Amino acid sequence: MRILLIQSYIGRNEPRVFPLGLACLRSSLGDHQVKVFDMNISERPFVELKEVVSSFRPDITGISLRNIDSTNKRKVDFYYRFLRDTVHAIRSNSDQWITIGGSGFSMYAREIMENQPEIDYGVYLEGETTFPRLITNLNSPESVPSIYYRKNGNVFFSGPAKVSDLNGLNIPCRGILPASAYKPYKDAIGVETKRGCMLNCIYCVYPFLNGRTYRLKNVGAVVDEIEQIAEDRDMDRFMFVDSVFNIPMGHAERICREIIKRRLDVKWSAWFNEKNLTQEFLGLVTAAGCDSVMLSPDGYSDPVLKSLGKNLSTEDINRTFTILKQIRGIEISYNFFKNPPGQDWYNFIGLVLFFVMAKQGLGRRVHFEFNSLRIEPSTKLYDMALKEGMVKKDESLLFPRYYTNKKTVFIEKLFNLMLRLKGQ
Repeated sequence: MRILLIQSYIGRNEPRVFPLGLACLRSSLGDHQVKVFDMNISERPFVELKEVVSSFRPDITGISLRNIDSTNKRKVDFYYRFLRDTVHAIRSNSDQWITIGGSGFSMYAREIMENQPEIDYGVYLEGETTFPRLITNLNSPESVPSIYYRKNGNVFFSGPAKVSDLNGLNIPCRGILPASAYKPYKDAIGVETKRGCMLNCIYCVYPFLNGRTYRLKNVGAVVDEIEQIAEDRDMDRFMFVDSVFNIPMGHAERICREIIKRRLDVKWSAWFNEKNLTQEFLGLVTAAGCDSVMLSPDGYSDPVLKSLGKNLSTEDINRTFTILKQIRGIEISYNFFKNPPGQDWYNFIGLVLFFVMAKQGLGRRVHFEFNSLRIEPSTKLYDMALKEGMVKKDESLLFPRYYTNKKTVFIEKLFNLMLRLKGQ
């Protein structure tokens, strides 16, 4: 079968990211004739898409919709607006099957299927085992778990599938696209060590997308993948794409020790949770090549952290910062929300003081992002926003809606004014 896999277009304002999801999917498709096209590395994305469809003549085309929008930024890029044109470009040059998947699709699966009638099938959640089963059952999609399909003009769902055993999957096929196209963009190459998240952050969709238990990849297989990256001169760094790299701690430690054991010359970044970060562990990760530690405490006071469902305290944030500032050659990035639940003026002043202290102590080595809280379905934040009247029960969240603490709404306006003055 001739299969065309497309990474959906996100416009020109975002950095390019190697489509890891499509690399995973390609590795599960065996001997089928597969072509992968990332619209984001094309100078003429929609024109070239039509050319690719016309010349390749796929039996089925799959679209990966990874993100709906740029989520928490002051200036939001709404990627979903490009989907209809993408589908039209395919349909105008092919009368064969069109399917869609990816995390962005799964968050709003039924709504997208109803909004995009030219799409035949939707692959819900993980696709490595579902999509190969679908392409052998295109005339009976109801027999394949985790598929949205059409019948008599209506959209149906075939029911949930079992989660994948990650160690039963093939290593992602990174040869699908030239790595050189992504080299100019930091953190464009992703490596996954596990799926799932047991944390309880009220805004996060990872538990919905990947489950609330950790499914760990075999350490050797993870480092085999890293070794492939190290051997490719066009991939000089990567990012661990786990929601949090250092939970569980033992798994992260074993990966770092295996990188060191194999003497791999790699540089990488990852998201970390401050709760159990120690000087010893951070020494291990830097010895293994980590040069960028990303942290998402999201709030800087115990009341805010509790309201956000974080497993942290202000003491954890300060203790971790004290350790990190002593490590040379490493960049530190912090994510905070502008006006989260639990916020008050006293807490806001504490955050400002932390920002000033960090900048004075580390200068360009430390980076801050101040973001808004996008309200997503299947989260505790959605329940909170519903209760507070910020959203209505049947209201679409496909088009961005944001949470801000009503008691201190001026803080968000103040942040937005400062970001606007900085051109962000």
